[in-house]
Order: sequence, then C-alpha cells, then structure tokens
Amino acid sequence: EDPRPHGCKKLSGEEDLWRIRVGDYRVLYQIRDDELLVLIVGVGHRSDIYR
Repeated sequence: EDPRPHGCKKLSGEEDLWRIRVGDYRVLYQIRDDELLVLIVGVGHRSDIYR
C-alpha cells in the first residue's frame, strides 16, 4: 500500500519524517523509497509525541 495515505503530513523542519493521526495518537515514521522501507520512529499521545 501507499506509505503516504490521505491525511498524512510531512513534519515541518524534518527532511524525511511523516505523521499520521490515529484518534488522539500520532504515528511518526520515516519513508525510505530507495529501500522500500518504512521505519516507525514513534507512537504516542499527541500531547507527548513531539517532545
């Protein structure tokens, strides 16, 4: 499937980090197209994940 689904957003100030909303939680991930790889960087409540 597409690693950049509708609703995902690129993190400003970061070259290759994306976020997607899952309820009150956020999943931060990195996409490596050249390796066909998606790395989950963090999962947490939206008030804590960006710290």
